[in-house]
Amino acid sequence: MRAAVVLAAGKGRRMHSDLPKVAHPVLGRPMLSRVLATADECGFDRIITVVGHGRESILPLLEAGKREWVVQERQLGTADAVACAVRVCEADEYLILLGDVPLLRTATVLDLARSRAEAGAAITVLTARAPDPAGYGRVIRDGRSVKRIVEEKDATDEERRIAEINTGLMAFSGRALMGLLPRVGMTNSQGELYLTDTIALASGEGLLVTAVAAPEWIEVAGVNDPFQLAVVSRELCRREIARLMEEGVKFDDPSSAWIEDGSTFGSDARIGRGVTVTRGSSIGSGARICDGAQVLSAVIPSGAVAGQGSIVGGRV
Repeated sequence: MRAAVVLAAGKGRRMHSDLPKVAHPVLGRPMLSRVLATADECGFDRIITVVGHGRESILPLLEAGKREWVVQERQLGTADAVACAVRVCEADEYLILLGDVPLLRTATVLDLARSRAEAGAAITVLTARAPDPAGYGRVIRDGRSVKRIVEEKDATDEERRIAEINTGLMAFSGRALMGLLPRVGMTNSQGELYLTDTIALASGEGLLVTAVAAPEWIEVAGVNDPFQLAVVSRELCRREIARLMEEGVKFDDPSSAWIEDGSTFGSDARIGRGVTVTRGSSIGSGARICDGAQVLSAVIPSGAVAGQGSIVGGRV
């Protein structure tokens, strides 16, 4: 059995909001919902979300989707969070996903799992080369094998110069994870149970730990503050517009449009500058949305025109 564990228990202090970080919308949809949708596409047998801080705002979302969840009562670290899920789900393979990494593609998750299985590794880590690695754990290698991951606060100056960082996404064999978790300690500057400490433990036992690189940095960039939230929303919008243009939708200025996924567009629809189209909208073939118009979960029939600066909340 293959299981995904989605970590969503953190507070997200840098968001400066009472709303839990993973409940913040990315292009009109909670970022946790986007991560869970990616997990769904991967075909896991079970998907378990670990909640903690602010769960009263997250549980309605999970319950509406009939999702499995467990509570991390005390914020003791990522290893403790994963242990909460493992206690209710014994699997042959675990994929650890993060509720605040909403741009992750299905293909990347499947490649991570496939790489671990093909190598016969106990653990495979998804790594990346960040434009600015500050704040991220550094990957310490011995040739192709990963020996350990050191968090920045625990790293030496030399280790901080390493460009390859840990994204936090990991694949484990079930047997390895269940054997390693109870042995993780708190000997670090944060006094937490780091999931990444399983790597040094595994390596010390002669178990194979490998790494696979993410295709691009933006895909694994986490959301920690409002600016990063805006960045990932804009990137997702860019992806959606690129997809629509490949299907024949015309944009006068793609960079200025705000198009939420979850809407439909007919061929030869034309979208003006500064247009907003929210989820659930339907734009018919040959329709024109003029500059500055807002289509708010509305239907624009084929050939119709939403005038410049108009706000459409129903049928034209």
